[in-house]
Amino acid sequence: MNFRKGMWMILAALLLTPMAAMADKDMAASKPATTPEFEKMKSLVGNWTGQCKSGCMAEKNLQVNYKLTAGGTAVLETLAPGTPMEMTTVYHLEKGKLVMTHYCTMGNCPKMTLKKSSDNELDFEMKGKDGISSLKEAHMHALDIIWKDPNHISASWISYTNGKANPADPFILTRKN
Repeated sequence: MNFRKGMWMILAALLLTPMAAMADKDMAASKPATTPEFEKMKSLVGNWTGQCKSGCMAEKNLQVNYKLTAGGTAVLETLAPGTPMEMTTVYHLEKGKLVMTHYCTMGNCPKMTLKKSSDNELDFEMKGKDGISSLKEAHMHALDIIWKDPNHISASWISYTNGKANPADPFILTRKN
């Protein structure tokens, strides 16, 4: 290695090391934005079990898993993991508002926005047709999650067929761990 090339390498190392340290410090110091509603969703992290009395999951021992992903900026829900009915929903903040996208066995991925909330309830609903080809397409259209207590929830999904709401399809879930 010639002297000039060696000096450039030393100079680059001296300049880049403090910049890398500052970037690491900034990343550690900055926390992702959050809302009380997103914190409520994060409280679900863990494994749940329950029942559904109607719809495609009827009379089955339903398993649901919630986990944090993307550095704590999203909650990943997996319904019926490892089965042919497995579906995934991702909850995250978009422009300070809690939204979710449901990746469904119907082959579409409707996006819903938080419509209303309270201390023990989050109510999501689709606006427009984001994630579906038309409003006549069968799809999940709304979700209402009610916390009975930290270890018991009801998640009522509402699907639409030909532009009309079907009866709610509630999952009654209990935390396993």
